Amino acid sequence: MDLGHWPLAQPGRVVRVDLDPGHRLRLAELGLRPGTAFRVTHRGAFGGRVLALGADRFAVDAATCARIAVEAADVAP
Repeated sequence: MDLGHWPLAQPGRVVRVDLDPGHRLRLAELGLRPGTAFRVTHRGAFGGRVLALGADRFAVDAATCARIAVEAADVAP
């Protein structure tokens, strides 16, 4: 499943980030890389998402969300 279809407040884990190296690096700098636990806190008007990674929050646009594969996580981030 991709991040754009992930339900609100459900813990998840990033499986794969299918972006060009520059964008993948920027997301990794923010903490979003394979293995990272997260939860979606808000949905944006145009399909974007606000993610919680521990105490950090940041927004990801819809096109980027569609390129991030996620799965269910056992524990909340």
